[in-house]
Amino acid sequence: MPLDDDKRRLRERLIAGRARLPAGERLARSAEAAARLAGLPAWEAARTVVLYAPMGAELDTAEAARLAAAAGKRVAWPRLVPGRLAVEFAACAPGALVAGPLSTREPPPSAPALPPGEIDLVVVPGVAFDAAGRRLGRGRGAYDATLAALPPRAARVGLAFELQVVPAVPAGPLDAPVDAVVTERRVVRCG
Repeated sequence: MPLDDDKRRLRERLIAGRARLPAGERLARSAEAAARLAGLPAWEAARTVVLYAPMGAELDTAEAARLAAAAGKRVAWPRLVPGRLAVEFAACAPGALVAGPLSTREPPPSAPALPPGEIDLVVVPGVAFDAAGRRLGRGRGAYDATLAALPPRAARVGLAFELQVVPAVPAGPLDAPVDAVVTERRVVRCG
């Protein structure tokens, strides 16, 4: 399928590009992106913020978690739902995250899932984003299904390195868009 091949090629190219960034540079860029994220009106208004635990060379959310805690926000994290193509969100401290399936870190089973209506802002990982809000994820579709099911008032913000913002992301009808993309250099308001 041409769409799947286009996604695979773009995913491979950008994951390799992220991996070429030295660890110290990734952390510095992550902190810069977190500062931009914390300046968004949606962040300022949010009581509950969903972050993600980075996998591999993804943009690190540790500084965003620190800023959220300092602002008195409740921080939740994604957890894969067994037997379903979806994630749920549960609040816990970053240090309480445990090993999950597929090399993820997620809230422990003792952390109860939050009702979708309590989510104000979801910070979404991705491999690629474009100015229209299209997102290329890791390829399983769990975030797409979850984002589509959230109330419209919940802001959806992609967080990525500038090198991950591309002219066009190949997308299908089930790919859920984001409202904005934040990088270490800028905020791209989508749609």
